[in-house]
Amino acid sequence: MVKAIYSWKPISRRPIGRPKTRCVNDVRKDIQKLKVPNWKALAQDRGRWRESVEKAKTPLNSCRAT
Repeated sequence: MVKAIYSWKPISRRPIGRPKTRCVNDVRKDIQKLKVPNWKALAQDRGRWRESVEKAKTPLNSCRAT
């Protein structure tokens, strides 16, 4: 079995260019822009997380209303 693994050759190639951004990467980038401290612990508390998301959304909503 070990020899089969070492002699295995992939069927296809990897695509050329940089890898596509994942959804997780976009969320992390947005959190860094909002400067949310300790966001992983904050996300565990649903109520506090919801408050922080609403605070982050308010500047966007106030700009659209005018």
